[in-house]
Amino acid sequence: MKKIITSLSSALLIFVASLSFTGVAKSAEFFTIGTGGPTGVYFQTGNAICKMLHKSAIAKEHGRKKGIDKAYRCTVPSTGGSNYNIGQIAAGEFQFGVAQSDWQYHAVNGSSKWEGKQYSDLRAVFSVHNEPFQIWARKKAKVKDFAGLKGKVVNIGNAGSGQRGTMEVLMDAKGVNNSFFKSTTELTSSEQVKALCDGKIDAFGYSVGFPNGAMENAASCGAKALPINLTGPEVQGLIDGAAYYAKAVAWIAAGVAGKRAELSLASYTAIIAKVGTDLTA
Repeated sequence: MKKIITSLSSALLIFVASLSFTGVAKSAEFFTIGTGGPTGVYFQTGNAICKMLHKSAIAKEHGRKKGIDKAYRCTVPSTGGSNYNIGQIAAGEFQFGVAQSDWQYHAVNGSSKWEGKQYSDLRAVFSVHNEPFQIWARKKAKVKDFAGLKGKVVNIGNAGSGQRGTMEVLMDAKGVNNSFFKSTTELTSSEQVKALCDGKIDAFGYSVGFPNGAMENAASCGAKALPINLTGPEVQGLIDGAAYYAKAVAWIAAGVAGKRAELSLASYTAIIAKVGTDLTA
């Protein structure tokens, strides 16, 4: 994981050191990477990139033998996720963000949640990791597949998050709406695991890379949560109909959940920015 993040931060460093920044203030010393919930992989990835960028991009006048002519500092706020980050980049509040490939596609093409709000000035700087969409359910709920969620309390994710968007896409494909469940909640990724462990919800959906601490917590707390299989013709239809989805099969470590889960829907995460957002002017 460290090697992966090192190569990613190197890519970002090359990016910021070789181009001219037109999207922020002239000094170009500070920029922001929008991430996700504090327990998710987006937040950890953003922080790792910033930490290594800070280490490498120290100005030469600070006495570092290897450095660039200008120091850069980045901040990494915890955010609502993919769609929120895209919106903040469009508004000029963030210079970079982390987002799922499906929501990048929809923003650029003005489709799905971005219909009527097309943002064609979005670009992918580099890819990070794949993110299988997962639904985890507490053991006592006895949920084996999507049909088993009927009549359960399910967290569908906070508005503006990639997980909320993907959950709604999956629900549409399955021909159900919120009334299919006993009730729904709109908790963030950092709130949903605690709610599951406390017995306040029966299941939640989450687009996140493996491994991650949130899933380990869900499996090891009193909920003894397990991922359900996401398969069937409706799911396959989503995969076949979109270049930004792929099938994912995850082997969950025996110490975590002790099972193999076909998660099916996987998108790819990238660091994104507005076209022309560069950092050396």
